[in-house]
Amino acid sequence: MKNNNIIEPKILKGTRDFLPEEMAQRNFVQQKIVSVFERFGYDSIDTPAIEYAETLLGKYGDEGSKQLYRFKDNGGRDVALRFDQTVPFARVVATNYSNLPMPFKRYQISKVWRADKPAKGRYREFTQCDIDVIGTKNLVSETEIAKAVYSVFKNLGFNKFIIKINSRRLINSILDNLGVEQTKQVSVMRILDKLNKIGKEGVTKEMEEICDKKIVSNILDTMLLNGSNQNKLDKLKKYDIQEVNDFLYLCSQAQLPETFLEFDPSLARGLDYYTGIIYEVYIQDTEIGAVCAGGRYDNLCSLFSKEEFSGVGVAFGFDRIVLAMETLKLLNNVGLTSEVLVTYFDKESLASSLKIWDELQTAGINTEIYFEPAKLQKQFAYANKKQIKFVVICGPDEIKQNMITIKNMKTGKQKTIPQSQLSNYFNGYTNL
Repeated sequence: MKNNNIIEPKILKGTRDFLPEEMAQRNFVQQKIVSVFERFGYDSIDTPAIEYAETLLGKYGDEGSKQLYRFKDNGGRDVALRFDQTVPFARVVATNYSNLPMPFKRYQISKVWRADKPAKGRYREFTQCDIDVIGTKNLVSETEIAKAVYSVFKNLGFNKFIIKINSRRLINSILDNLGVEQTKQVSVMRILDKLNKIGKEGVTKEMEEICDKKIVSNILDTMLLNGSNQNKLDKLKKYDIQEVNDFLYLCSQAQLPETFLEFDPSLARGLDYYTGIIYEVYIQDTEIGAVCAGGRYDNLCSLFSKEEFSGVGVAFGFDRIVLAMETLKLLNNVGLTSEVLVTYFDKESLASSLKIWDELQTAGINTEIYFEPAKLQKQFAYANKKQIKFVVICGPDEIKQNMITIKNMKTGKQKTIPQSQLSNYFNGYTNL
């Protein structure tokens, strides 16, 4: 009987399904990132995807609040989907600080949601990878974050990327000196954060709506500088550059190559909660935008607790990183999980196939068995679709002679060996 009530299989714009080949690549990237996080001593946590709206509202500026997926649940509660992982992390620390080692270092990899306009590299549902240190104001923690960021991108195979840094304290010092009222400084920083999107002319136009033209001209002349890090610092000596100076010195002592660090006085970061050093990372030879960003936040935990905990952290834009790796062909050799397929000829040979399947799995080799008796060509076609490298052929002729035939699916070559040598044969491949 024909079903006339079929639901159209569609998903929301800005969200995606991932098939096995894509998930293999994403898992590969995640494992690379996590290996660096854990090398630096960060421990994993997780938080609910859904929060009370009051937990998230007002933490990201007006634009951020507009992008919250906010709704009433069936119980009439005002709730919202997680916008980032930093605010929920501050809530977790405020709730559990007496049981946590301080300073506390955590990483979290999970999905976040933003009701933003989808574009290349920008989604409504996407994955973030965060690291944070909370419970210290020492610049060594900022240095470690920068070193971890550098190590992640090197471990992923990127050779041309830049970690841009600045200080919110320096920005405040410049704006104070140039006569920008404190009540307008956050708005000026939000506009400055749009520099890459709307350019100097766009920023000038928006700033002139809230500041005198002369002040706007002075702001941009002061912050849009070229030259080496030291040249820029020399031009800003009259302002509070101590934090940037100290941070760059510590990075040099930690052997973080300065060629990957760029001091950018115009870097602002749009979120309201930043208070000190801020970061943005860009991968050269791509047009993807920032792939990692964050900074120091001093007052976030105090929103949830009388205790005050200063923190610093960054969020890696996981989806943008994967896109950049695809663009630069850094994921071409990532395959699916199965390494070996054991054939299934007929009912009489099934017991031998099951035994071989078990032996290879026991030896730690990712092995699957074909589920139904079928011609070899059909089983080979299955192996090719799943990118399986070897097929173990266990037919009636092989069983009679206690032999086994192994077909290399990449080269097409076959080799017949005694069944007793099977595990050792595959163990000879350091990387199947």
